[in-house]
Amino acid sequence: MTQSGKGVSGESIVTVTQAQISCEANGEAVILHFDKGKYFGLNEVGTLVWRMIKQPRSVSQLRDRILREYDVEAEQCERDLLGLLSELRESGLIEVRNSAGGIEMHAESNLMTEET
Repeated sequence: MTQSGKGVSGESIVTVTQAQISCEANGEAVILHFDKGKYFGLNEVGTLVWRMIKQPRSVSQLRDRILREYDVEAEQCERDLLGLLSELRESGLIEVRNSAGGIEMHAESNLMTEET
């Protein structure tokens, strides 16, 4: 698996941050970032990823699960997953640890958001 420009790779471990609360509505995740006062929305595949990373997971585990459940080419899956995780990281919604165990933090994003 390749690495995205934001430092997320197949060996990275990702998990949700504590600065958020989420729920599902009509099969899609709705996430509120407490500190930023913004809402974020995820589609069906993003919601699957979100459910999985409520516990720390490797990016490779996420990719393999998506490939099992959806009819998608491996390269496209990897590219889209790394893009999603990079956006979640930039939005402050997930923490990313490299395989050595260090935590990399986050910034702003262009996910679908709404101010409260």
